[in-house]
Amino acid sequence: MDFQLKYANELNKLKEDESNIEFFRKLALKRDNFDIRKETIDELLRFSKENNLNNVKAWAYYYLGWYNFDKSHYDKAAECYLMSNDIFELVNNKTGLIYACNGLTNVYCQIGQFKLANEWGLKGISLCEETEDTEALVTLLINTGINYIQMKYFSKGREIFYSLEMMDCELTKTQQISCNLALAEIEINIGEPDLALSYIENALKIEDELQICTDICEIYKLKGMAFVKLKLYDLAEQAFKKSYDFSIEHDYIYEKCCSMVEWSKLHILVGRKQEAVRLLNEVTEVCSCKELNILLRESYHILYTIYKELNMSDKALAFLEEYILIDDEMYDYEQNQLMAKMNFKHTKREADQYKSLYDKTELLSTIGQKIISNLNIKSIIDLIDEEINKLIETDYFGIAVYDREEDRAKYYFVGEDLQLQEVVQFNESTNNSFGSYCIKSKKDIVIGNSDKEYKKYIDNEPIEFDEAQGKGKSYMKSIIYTPMIINDKVVGLMTVQSKEENAYDQNDLHTLKILANYSAIAIENAKSYKKVEDLATYDNLTRFLTKFEIIRLGEIIYDKYTANNSKFSVTMIDIDNFKTVNDTYGHVLGDRALSMVAETIAKCIRNTDYIGRYGGDEFLLICPGLGEPEAVDVAERIRSAVENRLYNLDDGIIVSVTISLGVHEYRKNDMSFMEVVKVADKNLYSAKGNNRNIVICS
Repeated sequence: MDFQLKYANELNKLKEDESNIEFFRKLALKRDNFDIRKETIDELLRFSKENNLNNVKAWAYYYLGWYNFDKSHYDKAAECYLMSNDIFELVNNKTGLIYACNGLTNVYCQIGQFKLANEWGLKGISLCEETEDTEALVTLLINTGINYIQMKYFSKGREIFYSLEMMDCELTKTQQISCNLALAEIEINIGEPDLALSYIENALKIEDELQICTDICEIYKLKGMAFVKLKLYDLAEQAFKKSYDFSIEHDYIYEKCCSMVEWSKLHILVGRKQEAVRLLNEVTEVCSCKELNILLRESYHILYTIYKELNMSDKALAFLEEYILIDDEMYDYEQNQLMAKMNFKHTKREADQYKSLYDKTELLSTIGQKIISNLNIKSIIDLIDEEINKLIETDYFGIAVYDREEDRAKYYFVGEDLQLQEVVQFNESTNNSFGSYCIKSKKDIVIGNSDKEYKKYIDNEPIEFDEAQGKGKSYMKSIIYTPMIINDKVVGLMTVQSKEENAYDQNDLHTLKILANYSAIAIENAKSYKKVEDLATYDNLTRFLTKFEIIRLGEIIYDKYTANNSKFSVTMIDIDNFKTVNDTYGHVLGDRALSMVAETIAKCIRNTDYIGRYGGDEFLLICPGLGEPEAVDVAERIRSAVENRLYNLDDGIIVSVTISLGVHEYRKNDMSFMEVVKVADKNLYSAKGNNRNIVICS
């Protein structure tokens, strides 16, 4: 029967109101008969063109995208989704745009074009937030999380799925299955395989409730992967076989290939390399026909590794070449898509660029004000790290704070899986570095390919690639360094780095220089504040805590340890006859002696202990977790170390000193921290009245 005659009533409804698409949506998404489904979509598309129904035409292209996706025709699917996106944009249908973004996210993820998938996913999420469409937002978040898993960014994927738990929304049963399986894959890779198995069982239980079996292949594939992690290889074998058999039974091509790839890894692990090769050869044959490039690339790489280990260099090289070829094809595809998008609607692009420039300026100003108002260097770095990718795409961001007097820089690098702090002392060996060049010359560095361009700035391969990134010299391709300067003095540098070649241009350098100017001011303010804070917290002579600070900490420890019924001890320390040193050699050398004694004491205590200068030559030591016997051992170690050291105060002036110590462990009848101190002080005076140079305890 003629399509227009058969569905005359529903088509008339579309003419009256294009939003009456639900009836045809159900027809277009039915998967029981692909031929009827395709015919329905084609007729709907023809009808929409004849009657100039742009909204209907956009939905028809969208449904045609899903048809091609289900048939594994991914190029055609992407083309259809892009057509639907353009028409939805033309008629300002934001709901339709969200669906088009979701389709493009899925198809690009499936073929390994993760950058494009993320781009469309984020656009869709932004539209969902704008329209407050929670239902569509959940779908896009799930797809974005799965995309991150495909990219091996498991931590980011976990964040997405945890954020779903915080949303006030109820997931459909199908969405619950997707979330459980995604979380299982995350746990298999960076978490607990046992927890992964519990997620898998949850998914299987929901499938049983719904009486569906669409995810059985994935469920048993993930089970096999979890068992491999747990070294339960027999169970893993059974799980992979179930996944494979089910995919064969239902003609699930993509799922079959996924299972075979993971199964081949098990074969390699248990020494059955020939069986792994057999499976992978079948995968490459199928994936080549279906253009399943992400699986094809992985299979080629595994085959290359197998033959390399077998010392079969010819075959290894052949598969390596295939791997590189498919990798290049995937890269070229991404570039072609980006170029096509760049050439679309030139006028609109120019308008978007002006708006982007305005938004960027506003964002820079907002971030700058936040930076300047911050007085903590670590907080400044965290703030910029949170905001930097809104301004410049970067894999790693870093700041170095330069100490002119010491001629050294403290680097703070942050990135995907890296938070690194490192102090670099500039000398002959470290001067051959981008950081050294940037600070010493006060010049910018802009590099598009680090392997080829580093010689424009330094003679030899730069040390940063090994020390700061730990990935080898060519890990970061694109790099910008810019000095942070105040009053013509370099106070540090700022750097952004990307794994992609030619990721940055002069606009990015300009943006970074503005951030660097804000940061330079903030870092100088932070350093000044730190000096003032240190004066209030640390004694300038001994570098021990001030009296106020050690008592404040002591009161905190007293409250905590009394509440937990834990033990801690206090030791009062006094230098014997220190007045004689001052009277004999003067206060300058007396202060030097006091500083040296403090240095000796500091080497004898634990990192978890606290010590402060209580008076002129008197110190207060707090030992959390130590009872009196252990505290006495620490005190005796300090006493012995001081007694056995000679202090060279000046040319020809060498002195020896002794100390007396009073120890007291907190008792329940000590009603405050100061009462604990008073008992320790009483024991100290007993020591000083008992020939000195001894330890007295309660």
